[in-house]
Amino acid sequence: MNLVFFDIDGTLAVGKMVPESAQKALKELRAKDNKVFICTGRNVSYARANFHKYADGFICNNGRLAVMGDETLFDAPLSREVMEDIISRLDSIQAGYVFHTRDKGYYGGIEEGFDFLQIAGDPGYMTKGIDMETIKAYNFDVYFKDMDHRKQIEDVLDGICLLNPHGPHPTADMTVIGVDKGDALKHVASALDTPIENTYAFGDGINDLCMLKAAGHGVAMANGRDEVKAAAEYVTTAVTEDGVYNGLKHYGLIEG
Repeated sequence: MNLVFFDIDGTLAVGKMVPESAQKALKELRAKDNKVFICTGRNVSYARANFHKYADGFICNNGRLAVMGDETLFDAPLSREVMEDIISRLDSIQAGYVFHTRDKGYYGGIEEGFDFLQIAGDPGYMTKGIDMETIKAYNFDVYFKDMDHRKQIEDVLDGICLLNPHGPHPTADMTVIGVDKGDALKHVASALDTPIENTYAFGDGINDLCMLKAAGHGVAMANGRDEVKAAAEYVTTAVTEDGVYNGLKHYGLIEG
């Protein structure tokens, strides 16, 4: 059995649209007794609601939560102290931010960021206000006014978080250093008694670098960041040019 891990945005899908060639490839891959994991910065409720028919399990929140069916394979939420420190730093530069739990998003910061970050989730997903006493958060996204503001966020969180920008949008998801997609991949492989050499990871963004490096075989999309392509064992075609299909076929995981 092989384990194959896919980022969503820019890798497996464009928005919520999975190319037909990828749908067929995943069906064949799973029919051969391989397991597919979605590996994303988004939370599990979003991933399950929109991509459940393509996967056996999910690594979510940039690696801090991994589930398969009703079983939790890995669970590493942010501590209250870490959250308070991050919020204090972001408030000092008037950024917007949303912290993600398993199924909800909780917004804080400047008012104008709410609408921009709300667009990324399903309707009703995000609410205003963060109750530190009750929420169990795993990661967060940020809103910035312009590129100078984005640089301020990177500077104020330097050494604490890695920023993964969302293309032309004034938002980014954040990986809190210490736990990432690569760590979760290793935990899942161990839990399923699968050698690392039998793991494959497909990605395109900065938050996928650790996953590609942790896997036995790292595959970058042609539309991915240069840093990701440089770190990959193989660069497949773009997400809109049968990238998933071609990558799986390259490794002989599907016949095509």
